[in-house]
Parts: sequence; C-alpha cells; structure tokens
Amino acid sequence: MISQDPDTINSQERMIRLLGVLCFLVGMSLTYRHTRISDFPVDAAVYQEGARAFLHGTPLYTQLMHVGNLHLPFIYPPFGALFLTPLLLFGMGADAAGNVIAVVSSIILAFCCYFAARAITPHHRLSTQLALGGAFWTLGLLMEPVWLNDSFGQINVIIMGLVVLDLVPRRRWLPQGWLIGVAAAIKISPLAMLLYFLLRKEWKPIVTAVCSGAIATLLATVLRFSVTREYIEVLFGMGASGDVGVDPSYTSNSSLKAMVMRWFPSKAVLESDSGNLVLNIIWIVLVILTIAAGAILMHKLIHRGWNTDAWQVNAVVMLLISPISWSHHWVWLTLILPVSAHHIVRHRSHHIPLAVVTVVWLLCVLTNPPKWWFGDGIDAVALGWFPTVLVSDFVWLGLAWIASLFWLLRGQPEHYAQPEHRIEHDEDPAASPAERHPVRGAAS
Repeated sequence: MISQDPDTINSQERMIRLLGVLCFLVGMSLTYRHTRISDFPVDAAVYQEGARAFLHGTPLYTQLMHVGNLHLPFIYPPFGALFLTPLLLFGMGADAAGNVIAVVSSIILAFCCYFAARAITPHHRLSTQLALGGAFWTLGLLMEPVWLNDSFGQINVIIMGLVVLDLVPRRRWLPQGWLIGVAAAIKISPLAMLLYFLLRKEWKPIVTAVCSGAIATLLATVLRFSVTREYIEVLFGMGASGDVGVDPSYTSNSSLKAMVMRWFPSKAVLESDSGNLVLNIIWIVLVILTIAAGAILMHKLIHRGWNTDAWQVNAVVMLLISPISWSHHWVWLTLILPVSAHHIVRHRSHHIPLAVVTVVWLLCVLTNPPKWWFGDGIDAVALGWFPTVLVSDFVWLGLAWIASLFWLLRGQPEHYAQPEHRIEHDEDPAASPAERHPVRGAAS
C-alpha cells in the first residue's frame, strides 16, 4: 500500500478546511439575503393570524385570515397553529416573523445537508463531511424552492428538517419516528415518509411516529377542543372541492394531479362532474403506479444499502402524489440533487441518464424554472401542448429521476453496498469503530 506524503495530506486538509470556511461565509451571506427577499412574507402573516386565532379560541378554519389586502385560509391542523405560536412573541410583525422563519430554516437546512453528506461519506474525515455539507447548504440556498419558501415565509424547510433528522444516521436520545410524527401533526403529508420504514420492515419507528403525532394532536385538542372540532367539520365538509384558497392548476403546483388538470381542454370541462370524475380516475391510477414504482426502487436501494437514496425516492413520491405540491414544497431538492451528483462522480456505469436529469434539474432550480416562463397566474389549460409540458417541469423531472435511478442500479452488483450500508440507521457514523461496535464484556 502506497502511503501519501504527510505534507500532501496536510495540504489537502487545509484546502478542505478552507472550502468549509468559505461555504460557511457564503451560506451566512445568502441567509441574510433571504431575510431581505420580501418585506411582507404573506404566509408568515397567515401563520401569525392562525396562531392568534388558536390562542384566542376564535374561528380558525371557517373564516379567512385577513393579511394585507388578501384573504387566505389557514390550512394546517390545530397542532400546526399551536406550533406557530412563537411567531407572536415580542409583538413581532409579519416581516420579522418571516425573517425568523428564514434564519431558522437556513440553520435546519445546514444540519440536514451535513447529516446527508455524512451519511454518504461515513468513513471520511469530519472536516471533509463538514465541507461537503457546507457545499450542499450553499447550493441549496441558491435553489428556487428555498428562495420561494423564504420569500413567502413558509415552514417547508423546517418540516423537512424534522423528517430528515429522523431518517439520517445519528445518535438518538428519543425513539426514531417521533420527529416524523410531530411533523405530520403540523402538516399531514410527512406521514407518507413512513413507507421507508415499512419497506425496511421496521415497525417501531412507524408506531412511534403514529403515537407522537397522536400525542401532539391530543395536546392541541386539550388546549383548544373547539378548534379541533372546527377543523374536523371543515375537513369533512370540503368534499371534492379541496378548497385551499388557490386554483390547484396554478403554475406553481408541481404534482401529478396538477399536471393532469392542465391537459383538460377548458376550465368548464375540468370543473364539470364528468371532468372531475375523469380527473380523479386518471390521478388515482397515476398515484398507484408512482407508489408502486417508487416502492420497487426503494426496495432495490435498501437491498444495496443505499438508504439515503431510498428515503429521497420516498420524498419525491410524496411530492408527486400529493394533490398540492407547490414549487416551494420541493425544498427536498436541496438534498436530492447534491446526492445525485455524488453518484454521478462515484459510479461510472449507467450514470449518464442520472447525470442528464441532475444537470437539467440543477439548471432549472438555479435559474428560472420553465413553469414561470409564461407568467405568473396564467390560465394553465389555455396553453399550447409544449408550454403545458414545460409548466409541469418538476413532475417530469421527478419521474425521469426515478427512472434514471432504476437505470443506475442496472450497473451495480445486486449485493453492492455503499459504505453507509455498514452503519446502522441509529448509529453515529462519526463515532469510532470501537464506539459503534464495542467488544462484548469490555469494561466501560
């Protein structure tokens, strides 16, 4: 075995540390820029009004929130309103609340990026993992979903962080699954991420998530039973309308259902009883096929020990099958695209489709995605066929990304495992081998 010269190793270590410091400084600068995107983050204002209504016991779901010149619904469950009450501290306004959300989101994104980087490089030095995580973080802050998220004062990064911190390898002080349960009590969609544990046949995290979500919901119910009752009544009263305050075919909605809606010949046909029936049939079929394809791919990835990729596939499936997946819900791309880039560098067989999809998607999120090329608030069903394709950009790219991972696996041995395969999901990759696998009977 050829050993490297100590001076060379020290030089590489200095360069890595310099890169880490540079990424940290750039990330801090970008975080500050994100607090200056908007003086009136509308969703942060809605959060504040919803939290205020929860605390005062006034109607939360049967009346719209008045924010500026807008009237918008509060759509999170009661625990979501309780979770958002800190935004009312110190009498802060909507702008300050949006800034708090942006800063907290950036910090959580940094942790997610570090843990994701550590999961795919578990046997590298800590400095390398920090630098790689810093690069992921900096790149993520430049992406359109995060930029939009912070311009609205949305909490999508925070919810993603709760889920990711329950999935990545790290030391745990509370049972795995409890953070996903809390996230699901704030916003229901994270429950879809339990598919990852289901395919791994790990029942404890699933039970833990259900229990923690139930406890959080019960807490909100005990504090404000009237709000919970109102939420249930409105939820069941929505029927097929699914009124979320914005047309689901709106440009930003990057989901399978929105994609299908845009192919209808007119709004009148889409909104008719027969049109709605056809829409739902097509959508349900696509949802079943997407879940099936995603589950098969996740099983193959888990079998090879590619656990990070498996839960990222789960995230894309979740976003595709959800009726509403606004562009700013796709903050998961901050982790998905860098990990995909890692595969492109690492694997030289069957990697070209993944490389093409990753590069195209990166160009989209780092510039102006095609969905916005035709204006904001356009009549999506009135577009020609080619613009109709482009407006659903993330949907096609998500499906292509799943297909490209299938192709990548064709070039990998059936029992090939990434280094992360040798580390249990509840262990700390940064720990020494002795810490991870102590000798039985040894004194502690």
